[in-house]
Amino acid sequence: MFRISAPTAPAALFAAALLPALAAAVAVAAPASATAIGPNQYFTADVNGHVTGPAPVEMGCFGPSTAGQTGNPLPGQYVEVLPPATNSTSLGYTGSLGTAISVDLVYTQGTITRVVQVGTLTAYGTPLAIPTSLVLPCYGTGTAVFDPTPTSPTAKAADLSVDFIGQP
Repeated sequence: MFRISAPTAPAALFAAALLPALAAAVAVAAPASATAIGPNQYFTADVNGHVTGPAPVEMGCFGPSTAGQTGNPLPGQYVEVLPPATNSTSLGYTGSLGTAISVDLVYTQGTITRVVQVGTLTAYGTPLAIPTSLVLPCYGTGTAVFDPTPTSPTAKAADLSVDFIGQP
């Protein structure tokens, strides 16, 4: 014969004491709501935690380096927009229509200028991963362009210089 028993009083008291602590831990871990990008707002461009350039973009480029060599960005890198920072050299303005920021990486190879789309941001402080599928220079310089969208005559892009750094 099987017997089912209710929890003993000490076990019930322990569970009751643990529940508020568990609820508090979950509340702390919950992400804060992001502030949406809107018209007529200043913003700061950020690449991998840098709001002043040159910001490093680490590239997976293995073997001996050669002129014009390309590779893919290493994982764990990001772009984001933040409220204006006083130490920023990359200040932009969304203009009268801007509700998002389109991010491109721009670089020159020889006489050709290439524009590679990273993605679009719609909220402040929400990092967007730099796709590891992008093909970029292993070494050299470029510019991360944070362009308000939709654009308007009052919109101003934020440009942040970047250094592509090959990692063995």
